[in-house]
Amino acid sequence: MVRKKKQNWTTFTEGGQKYMICQHCQSAYCKTDDSGIVAVTCAHCVIKRTLALKPMDKFFAKSHRKTGRPPGWQWMKEFVDKDGKVYHKGKEQPELKGTLKPTKVKPPKKRKSLSKDEKMFKQAGVYKKKQKELKKALKKQKDFLNGRVKK
Repeated sequence: MVRKKKQNWTTFTEGGQKYMICQHCQSAYCKTDDSGIVAVTCAHCVIKRTLALKPMDKFFAKSHRKTGRPPGWQWMKEFVDKDGKVYHKGKEQPELKGTLKPTKVKPPKKRKSLSKDEKMFKQAGVYKKKQKELKKALKKQKDFLNGRVKK
C-alpha cells in the first residue's frame, strides 16, 4: 500500500486565532480552532458543491412529469390507455394490446373545505352530543342503583 504524503495547507495565527486556507479554491481563509485540523473548505466552495449536485434549472423544476394517465392508475385492477395498452395493477399486458376500449376516467369528487369556524362548530356539536349521551347513561345507572328499573 502506497501512502500519499500529507499536504500542508497554508495557515497563520493572528490575535490568538488560527486561520487556514481553503483546500478547494485556495484563496479564502477560514477561522479554525487549534485541534488537529488538517484541511478546511470555505462556505463558498460548500455551496458550489451542493448546488453542483443538481443543475440550477433542474434544481427548482418539478420532479414529477405528467404521463396523461389519471392518478392511481397503477393500482387499478385493469387500466386501458388511450393508445390501447392494457395494464393489470400497473403491469403492462402486451398480449392484450388493442383488444379493449380505453378506460373512462371519472373526475375526482370535489370536497368542500370547511373554514376554521365551521370546523370549530362541528367539533362543538360532536362534543355536546357526547355530553347528552353520557348524561343519559349516568341517569340510567342512577335509576338502576335506586331500584327504578324499567320493564
